[in-house]
Amino acid sequence: MCLVLGIGNWIVGAVETTKYQNLLHKTAQTGLEETYRSFQELDHQKNEEVLRRINENREKYNAARVKLNFFYVVLIGGRVLFLSGAVLTLCSLIRLIRRDTQFKIRRLEGLAGKDIL
Repeated sequence: MCLVLGIGNWIVGAVETTKYQNLLHKTAQTGLEETYRSFQELDHQKNEEVLRRINENREKYNAARVKLNFFYVVLIGGRVLFLSGAVLTLCSLIRLIRRDTQFKIRRLEGLAGKDIL
């Protein structure tokens, strides 16, 4: 179960992390903050008009950062789940092989004891 959940989270985390990293890269490249600094002081209404686009892009950027952080946690969680599932599966297989081997050795010892008598 951990293996399946881990692989699913790992894949979703990797895909979504890449998606939001690209979105962050695009929104960070707007350069609107530099153009804002070159404006002279305007009245309140004109300031709002000029700043509306900058604030919208900043909100998109901040939302993308939050989602990127969330999907990064999903990615790391998927890796942890997958690795713990792989370790548990490996330990279970080793335990199963050892138990089966011990059972066969006891059975052979029992057969060998009957042959001697």
